[in-house]
Amino acid sequence: MYRSKKSVAAALTSFGAITAALVLTAPAAPAAVTAVGVAPGLSFGSSTAFGTNCSYIATATAAPGDVIGFFDATGTFDPGGWITVPSSGTVTAKWTPLIPGNHTVFAVHNSSAFVSTTATVGNGVNLGPVCLVLP
Repeated sequence: MYRSKKSVAAALTSFGAITAALVLTAPAAPAAVTAVGVAPGLSFGSSTAFGTNCSYIATATAAPGDVIGFFDATGTFDPGGWITVPSSGTVTAKWTPLIPGNHTVFAVHNSSAFVSTTATVGNGVNLGPVCLVLP
């Protein structure tokens, strides 16, 4: 009888260890960028809220510790490249569109998940803190 209790205890201990190992090695939920947006800032004019050669703040939301990059085929971002999401869950970069027209701004997670937003950009005259957007 003594052996049987010892065997049951060993089996329960093994079961507990295996269960704990499975929980600790289970795959995490897929990482994702949950939102992206671009604030128009101090732009004015008759055509659109965004102008070429003027800068705007792009913001993306993701889990703290994730790595995000911004992309627009006809614009630049500062900082460029990958940005680690801080504890606030948001990252920002300065976006400068280079040509007028329709732009798609992407926030890309290093797992390849992404979200995007669109912006129509007019010809801008950068006046320092403000942007005059021409038709």
